Amino acid sequence: MRRASIGPRDPAVGFTPQRLRESLAATLHDAGVAPPSCCVALSGGLDSTVLIAALAAESAGLGIPLRAVHVDHGLHRDSELWSRRSAELARKLGLSCEIARVDARPVAGESPEATARELRYAALAARLRPGEVLLTAHHGDDQLETVLLQWLRGGGLAAVAGMRPLSGFGPGWLARPLLGWTRAELRDWAAQERLEWLEDPSNADPRFDRNYLRLEVLPALRARWPAAARTVGRVAAQAAEALDFEAEFAAAALATITEGETLRVAGLEPHASAKQRLLLRAWLRARGLEPPSAATLESMRRDMLSAGANRIPETRWPGGIVRRYRGRLHAATPAVGAGPWRGGEWVPGSRFDLGPLGHLELVAAAGPGLSRERVRGALTVLPRPAGAVFRPAGSPHRRELRKWLQERGVLPWMRGSLPCVLAEGEIVAIADLACGGRLAAVPGEPSWRVEWRGRPALTEAEAIAGRRPS
Repeated sequence: MRRASIGPRDPAVGFTPQRLRESLAATLHDAGVAPPSCCVALSGGLDSTVLIAALAAESAGLGIPLRAVHVDHGLHRDSELWSRRSAELARKLGLSCEIARVDARPVAGESPEATARELRYAALAARLRPGEVLLTAHHGDDQLETVLLQWLRGGGLAAVAGMRPLSGFGPGWLARPLLGWTRAELRDWAAQERLEWLEDPSNADPRFDRNYLRLEVLPALRARWPAAARTVGRVAAQAAEALDFEAEFAAAALATITEGETLRVAGLEPHASAKQRLLLRAWLRARGLEPPSAATLESMRRDMLSAGANRIPETRWPGGIVRRYRGRLHAATPAVGAGPWRGGEWVPGSRFDLGPLGHLELVAAAGPGLSRERVRGALTVLPRPAGAVFRPAGSPHRRELRKWLQERGVLPWMRGSLPCVLAEGEIVAIADLACGGRLAAVPGEPSWRVEWRGRPALTEAEAIAGRRPS
């Protein structure tokens, strides 16, 4: 370890605290971000030690209060030492340091790297204040490793764009102000300042992909192309700009061709196939779904645009499902419409679980519903029975349930898994759409209203409006 000593700085060095402050200030200014404070993710290693020491030296010029958070993953025997040293470093710099402890031990089948990263960021997000900027010590070599890893794993333009200098995070922002410098430049400054830091022994384990790349591949790459990190950094910035332009185009186009939760096929047709794929990806992400592979997305595009008008094509992948109905695309998780729930008895006052589709409740009301006085004992809830009939409240005639659902505009893929409430073999409620039969409440009679909590859109009108019953 090296001892910290804050002294005069060599103006010829590539990294300086002043340049760091100017770079961070410009990034925040360009994004219109004026944080109430900044929080350094302090690991105790070289990179975060340089970051916090340099920022502390320039805190007056930055004009933003600074603090630190250290995440103890509990993964190695010296983790308590890392926590203590991080707190000591912050204290020497006149800063507070919060210690967040997590259990990052992976379970069978989980990636140790991914588990630790996920828990670390979750812990940091939970401790970030509203509007605050979290500062991480990712530098140019980290960017090079990230781009290469994601590219080797088959990533697209987003992989080439790598890590952003600034992005939304939790209740605030995440900034990476060291991306413009290499690890060697940071190490040079740390040695010049006689800073003290800890070395994580896990960084020497080549079993991890990133370590293998850092230890075995990048040395040969830099020997041939010494400026690789800076070059990739420029390419990443250009790719990020291209992604921003794509996002702006997609947002403007989607605003004109989406209706609630749906996407009008006619709105896709005038665009070239590449733009159609771009719009489909953007629409799926807006619906909270991760788009499928390039091959599946292209298959979806062709099927949704070329299928006959009376067909209902669908595309499934592990992360979602897209269907076309009456000229509109509907997207959902695979569970929606698949009927992944089991029928059974339903006692008034309890919930009836529908798995990922939510649950049913009976709520006391004074309007349409089931008669509170005539409901005796348990009801039965089943997916739509084949050949069932239904007598809506106020009607003297029974209707074939299949036709009634068509007339109400219930989406075809929802009809088979629609929960029907029965009493003595008679359907007395169709989900939360209607009540009927012998238990339908008459005007003025206290009633039970069927409520379906957490349900998806059931009808075409709901999907188009983007609204569902509360």
